[in-house]
Amino acid sequence: MSRSSGPVSQAWHFTREFLRDPQAIGALFPSSPFLARRMAAMVPEGPGLVVELGPGMGPVTKALLARGIDAQDLLLVEQAPSMVRHLRHRFPQLEIIEGDAVELQTILATRGQVRAIVSSLPLRTIPKEVGTRILQQLPGISRKGTVFIQFTYHFSSSCQSLPAAFRRGRPAVVLRNLPPARIDQFIFHG
Repeated sequence: MSRSSGPVSQAWHFTREFLRDPQAIGALFPSSPFLARRMAAMVPEGPGLVVELGPGMGPVTKALLARGIDAQDLLLVEQAPSMVRHLRHRFPQLEIIEGDAVELQTILATRGQVRAIVSSLPLRTIPKEVGTRILQQLPGISRKGTVFIQFTYHFSSSCQSLPAAFRRGRPAVVLRNLPPARIDQFIFHG
């Protein structure tokens, strides 16, 4: 990895994006490797697409690949153009969509079955109606057993608008993150 794409440079780039648009980025620092690995561990084995929403600088992406998710089974959706450029440079083997998660059903219309949606979207800081629109699309892209994984810096769920077809799995808390984070897991039962 070149000096310009090292961890300090990535953290600085992320912080600049936060300062530009704190509501859309939602955090001052990128996710820690501990949080990223814990989220990746919640993705079930098996066939199907793994969709990462809001990958930012790619810490969860890196953990998903390290966990053994095939590059052909991983699709990233990121809205911030500078982060998309960074992700395309860092992970040239992946398909990275520069787009809005509000358009998720359209983005995934021809992609096949979804195994998991791994989200780093700041659902507590984006406008509530936007978060609701994103969450309300999930049944349309899910099959029985699809897992939705979302983290938050609050210790209560950030997914109150999630459709009832999703049942809550066991949450996890990651203290080795700045700030500490809660990971919620939901399983689609259709």
